[in-house]
Amino acid sequence: KENRNQPIVQMGLFLDDSGLPISYEIFPGNTLDHLTVRDSLASTVDNMNFGRFIFVGDRGMCSYTNLAHILQQGNGYVISKSIAKSKEAEKRWIFDDSDYTVESPNFKYKSRIVTRQILDENRKPHTVSEKIVVYWDRKFFDRQIQENKSFLDFLDKLIQSPNSFRVTASQSKSVRRFLKNEFLHIDTGEFLDAAKLRSVLDPAKVAAYKEELGYYQIVSSELHLSEKEIIEIYHGLSRIEDQFKVLKGDLSTRPIFVNTKEHIDAHLAICTIALIVLRLIQLKVADEFATPTDKLWSYGISADRIRTALNSWTVDSFPDGFFRFNNVDSPDLKRILDAFHICIPVKLFKAKELKALKSAFSISN
Repeated sequence: KENRNQPIVQMGLFLDDSGLPISYEIFPGNTLDHLTVRDSLASTVDNMNFGRFIFVGDRGMCSYTNLAHILQQGNGYVISKSIAKSKEAEKRWIFDDSDYTVESPNFKYKSRIVTRQILDENRKPHTVSEKIVVYWDRKFFDRQIQENKSFLDFLDKLIQSPNSFRVTASQSKSVRRFLKNEFLHIDTGEFLDAAKLRSVLDPAKVAAYKEELGYYQIVSSELHLSEKEIIEIYHGLSRIEDQFKVLKGDLSTRPIFVNTKEHIDAHLAICTIALIVLRLIQLKVADEFATPTDKLWSYGISADRIRTALNSWTVDSFPDGFFRFNNVDSPDLKRILDAFHICIPVKLFKAKELKALKSAFSISN
């Protein structure tokens, strides 16, 4: 979306745990994320006979109507849940340090099992048990501090010296959640008088916001899994973010230059097939060259490097019906060919030899 003033096509993508696309759906751009899940599951994944699987999604998918659908299909889930939107009793448990397992100064975690009453899409009640896992990670904390540094500095300075600042209307939207509701001042002008904010900015709300930095909350139906296993499963969600980056960047999925639903669908189908091919190459390279420890998370070679290497793999024609492959000794192309055990001699080929060479290629393994 990225604040572009253009019509938006929303794409939902399912991946397996190796990062290979399974299916996709398209929706109007104004469709909320949690409203896309059930329809997408029902129209594709539910009918694919995968056997039981664990659905992994971010907090935008965390609707208990969606989770009820997943459970009714005999599957499980690992979903992140917003700490800011949690109930006060839940927050007190999250920020209570007494029962955390401290693995190091940089990482701690804890969990508990809760029973909830939820409603399915037909408003029928169900009782479910969930494992709630909360952890604090120094790397996550540092990243959040860095991403929000200018805003945090702005809040601190505004509390200390409110008369030194003129707060724009757009800035007021950001600080609104930190205001004391009983003294909230409404101003329709371009600028808000800083003096009006002196008594209404609530340091307790600012402190509560800072307290949440570095913490993450995950809910799961998989009661038998350990905290570390649930966290590791959830981290696999980063794969889908990576694939969307490849779609939007390397494969030029956007902007979309067609208008009808059928043409948009065809465009995204081609891009998804291209993504599958890229992932198969990456998996093959990783399987061939990555260490066992790195194999799960390694991409072997980036999508951009694959695209550049394959585009450079050309053939020149010479007089008397001879042909020559170009760039087969470039590092990235050689790595790809070696991963598929494709050996191309450095020589001039006749047309029959090219056909024989092609027939000898076996990529199914």
